[in-house]
Amino acid sequence: MIRVRLPQVPEGFLGRVAPLPARLCPTVEDCLASGTLLLEGAGVGSARLDAECLLAHVLGWPRWRLVADQRRRLSQEEFGRYLSLLQRREWREPLAYLVGQREFWSLDFAVSPGVLIPRPETETLVEAALAVLGEAHPQPPVIVDLCTGTGAIAIALAREIPGATVIATDISRRAIRIARGNAETHGVADRVTFLRGDLWRALNGHVAADGAGLVVSNPPYVPSGALSTLMPEVQWEPRRALDGGADGLRFHREIIAGAPRVLRAGGVLLLEIGGDQGGAVSSLLEAGGGFEAPRILRDLAGRDRVVAAQRRTNSKMKN
Repeated sequence: MIRVRLPQVPEGFLGRVAPLPARLCPTVEDCLASGTLLLEGAGVGSARLDAECLLAHVLGWPRWRLVADQRRRLSQEEFGRYLSLLQRREWREPLAYLVGQREFWSLDFAVSPGVLIPRPETETLVEAALAVLGEAHPQPPVIVDLCTGTGAIAIALAREIPGATVIATDISRRAIRIARGNAETHGVADRVTFLRGDLWRALNGHVAADGAGLVVSNPPYVPSGALSTLMPEVQWEPRRALDGGADGLRFHREIIAGAPRVLRAGGVLLLEIGGDQGGAVSSLLEAGGGFEAPRILRDLAGRDRVVAAQRRTNSKMKN
């Protein structure tokens, strides 16, 4: 019998998965079966899919090849890496952090711990922006993206609207670094400017007064008291990218207050919101007096997701 030294894992870890083959390291099929059982026991709803994604990541394969090469045995190094990633997923660390990427708008975006993971529902914000810009824009627009995170929204818009000038901001150094790398990957680094700073203060003259045709933002909007109730995976993400203050609207207030100074007359503000925040954010926009009546847009699940408001022309501004 050939003996190999397996990587150190916590006591009892291997005992909670399906039995492993006696000779050398397990096959792809065995790894997937064992990984699925382990993650199911940890309460991961997408256990099989996550096990496949982790193993494909370790092997550098597309997922379909896992089916084609089920009998292929892992090397000791591959098996050790797979065990390590499985354990981290068992602890409910997000899959995107483990594999280092997340798809958004059919593009792969690099992510890392400390940066908010793009969500599919945020694609509603991109769809709304494209609808707005497709209505009446004789000149390429200037777009401002506040709280850009990985740069997903800014980069998606830059790719969809080649003539646009996009300026994206975030307070996190890590987020700005990740976003710039994503812009380079997707070929728009020359058309998206990333600025570090707190909301409007980050612009610092980069956008002329009344110069933007569109402002988009997915700001933190989880009420502080609700953070502890979020799913275990979300608990791994940066608090300041989630915490919207006592009522979840701290950043919405500041964005709404400053938007009329940046948006041109007729320009549009698009804000992502929580499912129960549409009425409150609409009231904030109406109270400010700088916008037409806001509209609430829903995501594919039917939940309120985006509030859209057009800046009033000077002739319509309230006194």
